[in-house]
Amino acid sequence: MKPLIALALWLAAVPAAAQPPEKIQLALEVASVGAPADAATTLQNDIRTGLSAASDVAVIPRAAARRIVRVIVTASDGVYGVSLLVTEQYDRPTLMILGIEDDDLAERMMRLQIVNEHLGFSGRDLSEIGRRVVAALDDGLLRALRSLRKQ
Repeated sequence: MKPLIALALWLAAVPAAAQPPEKIQLALEVASVGAPADAATTLQNDIRTGLSAASDVAVIPRAAARRIVRVIVTASDGVYGVSLLVTEQYDRPTLMILGIEDDDLAERMMRLQIVNEHLGFSGRDLSEIGRRVVAALDDGLLRALRSLRKQ
């Protein structure tokens, strides 16, 4: 009996293995308006690769995402213009904190997309623009989300 008690006390004293923090989940949508179709594909691949390089970020399908990174690329005379828009949907716990307790109003608000970030980029090299987009996300939105997880 004494060994069992000693084992139980030892297990209670040993801290549980630290769980890795949950990954920041984002959906990525890239569209081309007035630019070659392969421009959107190239940019999407560059941004996805850059975001996937961060160990705490997961690019997930749109249907499962609460936070969406939308990118629109246009072109004129060999210069690309890129618009970055990050939107997020409210969730029920956030609305409760904000004091929205009415279920009908909460349902309507959870269908909305709230803009978190809107940036523009331009240049002749799509890969360079992709790196700048990822750097801007890392320095802005992702930094803010990481700091919230530490609290």
